Amino acid sequence: MAAARVSFTRFGTRKTLTPEQKAEAADAFGAEGQCLSAGKKLLDTRHPRFKAVTAVRHATVEYWRSLSLPFPEPGIRLIPQDRLDEFQERLTGFKTALDAAVRDLDRHFDALKDAARERLGRLFNPHDYPVTLIGLFDVAWDIPSVQAPDYLRELNPALYRAECQRVQARFEEAVRLPSRRSSTNWPGWSGT
Repeated sequence: MAAARVSFTRFGTRKTLTPEQKAEAADAFGAEGQCLSAGKKLLDTRHPRFKAVTAVRHATVEYWRSLSLPFPEPGIRLIPQDRLDEFQERLTGFKTALDAAVRDLDRHFDALKDAARERLGRLFNPHDYPVTLIGLFDVAWDIPSVQAPDYLRELNPALYRAECQRVQARFEEAVRLPSRRSSTNWPGWSGT
């Protein structure tokens, strides 16, 4: 088995209100501003183009989960070594699909901002929005080493043996973990 890590970057669609905006909202309820938590939704995530971007992320996660077993370190799963080429090809395909979906979403970005301007009223701030969404959504993957580092073998043989035992125990734990292959609830989003 080989370790595999998949991570995502995305444009955040929610923003916290400024202290002044919170105070104004709290005033409407007769509450104190510092006792209120409030945010605004920058984009309509139900828009079909936004859903297309999200669908690629979900398909990527579902594929990764279906191919792999959980590993006790967050964000890492185990893939059979003989399927690494397939993994690389499929993730490259998902990245291409994500880039295409983001380009399509970006073509509708002005309309989405206009709709947000109408929905948010005085809360709308054009500075909350980038010029383009291109480059703000991404999927990345790597094959991290989960083995004991070789340099420890000569530097400190006892520490090297202990690290080898720790890694072996993690692999044994991974085998005992339920695979949850059908689950799509993955906390592995990273980025902004």
